[in-house]
Amino acid sequence: MLKGATFTTNFAVVSILFAAAHFALEILYTLQFGQTFLGLLPDLVAVTLLAAGSYFLIKDRHSTGVICGAWGFTFSLHYRAWAW
Repeated sequence: MLKGATFTTNFAVVSILFAAAHFALEILYTLQFGQTFLGLLPDLVAVTLLAAGSYFLIKDRHSTGVICGAWGFTFSLHYRAWAW
């Protein structure tokens, strides 16, 4: 079983990796198929929130609200893209 500090650090690292993959794939999609800046902006906001939330979680493990908000925004963004 993971301890609290180990789990939060691992979760932050996984979040950073997910944000990097999301950023790379979104930029690749934009370059290959074309996309307006307004289409790219919510994804860039999600990547920024995930990266900032992960950074704050690594610095202070009591700042879980920031990473929860970042994941909530990311999930709602992906649900919106799937539902439309």
